[in-house]
Amino acid sequence: MAEEKVIVFDPHDCTGCMRCATTCSTYNMGATSLTKSCIHVARHEGHAITHIDEEDDLVFQALTCQQCEVPVCQKVCPSGAIERDRSTGAITVNHDRCIRCKMCMDACPFGAILYNPNKRQVIKCELCGGDPQCVKFCPTGALQFLPKRLAHLPKRGRLAKRMTQPKAKITGVYHPFKEA
Repeated sequence: MAEEKVIVFDPHDCTGCMRCATTCSTYNMGATSLTKSCIHVARHEGHAITHIDEEDDLVFQALTCQQCEVPVCQKVCPSGAIERDRSTGAITVNHDRCIRCKMCMDACPFGAILYNPNKRQVIKCELCGGDPQCVKFCPTGALQFLPKRLAHLPKRGRLAKRMTQPKAKITGVYHPFKEA
């Protein structure tokens, strides 16, 4: 098996364009629809979760299957329809075995498993066979497809950069490492 990779999201680079979601639904479902995508982008007003002063600043968070090391969805599946693909490491759904009980949907702590009523099947991110299209078409690079062992590096790099920048000297300006 090749080295397992995961989709890594950087909210600092996301503009909320939704290209990842429309690409996913088009590639996997044959229809450009945000509701048929296996990746969803949640939008938050920046001041609600950060120290941003302007109320119109937005923060985005991508929600998709985390390809868990010990997938809860797989443990609760009574028919054994949820498996790990040996070539990509992705957690996949064998639709021939699936009995559509939706227990996997309830068990997923990320809400990453959906039900498509038209196809009458559960759907989830299966990493597009090892070539995730959402990553490929992300215009800002907010999505990356990295080996699991390197998935933490973008966050570490951003933190290191912030720690080495001089502290703000203007009063009233938020600085992440300035004590309140």
